Amino acid sequence: MYAAYPIGFVQAILWLAASTGAQLGMARLLKDGYVHVPEGMPDFTWQVAVMLGFTFLLLGYWKFVRKAQLRTLGLRLDRLGGDLKFALIAAIAMGLVYLLLAGGYWVVLRLFFDDGQEMFRSHLRGAIFKDSSALYFVGVVIFFPILEEIWFRGLMYTPMRREWGRWPAILILSVLFAAAHNVALPINQFIGGLIFVWAYEKRQSLVAPILLHMAGNGALAVVGWALVEWQLV
Repeated sequence: MYAAYPIGFVQAILWLAASTGAQLGMARLLKDGYVHVPEGMPDFTWQVAVMLGFTFLLLGYWKFVRKAQLRTLGLRLDRLGGDLKFALIAAIAMGLVYLLLAGGYWVVLRLFFDDGQEMFRSHLRGAIFKDSSALYFVGVVIFFPILEEIWFRGLMYTPMRREWGRWPAILILSVLFAAAHNVALPINQFIGGLIFVWAYEKRQSLVAPILLHMAGNGALAVVGWALVEWQLV
């Protein structure tokens, strides 16, 4: 799959920069009031629309201009059974790791800070998804995992791996993935990025990281709904 990858690092960066720039431009138009989110739609509706548009452009360029198979982007179903099994086991392990890290973080805060409990609650409020609408859930659990995996693991990982090697590419891409979420302390996103790119490296298919990404976002959405519903945050 790596040998058949049709573009280089610079082209991959330009594609990602164009997509990101368009999203930032749309965010500015929203902020300045030139465009509006339709009533009842999540705030990220236009971001998803821009990402979808650029994703179709990328796939069309890949298929019809570069004459490359989409499987070189990781879009393949010939390993679906193995990907499903891998994702199930990895999702359970990922959940246990996050619980262990959250527990350790809570203990450290309680031991070394007078307001450790509130600090933990504050971080938790920033990590979960609080909107409980069906459209929001569809966006964060379905659209974002698919689109982000295509752009970060599918588009960017292979040329970065060629340029710097496996582990530098994994670490740098995870930092970029975390930074793209524009949150104050993107620890969850960095760890998630490590897990998703590791899954892609192991399976050489985007199906496994997409499923893991969906499971992670789904857990945050469900936990967020429960914590808000029960007024725990």
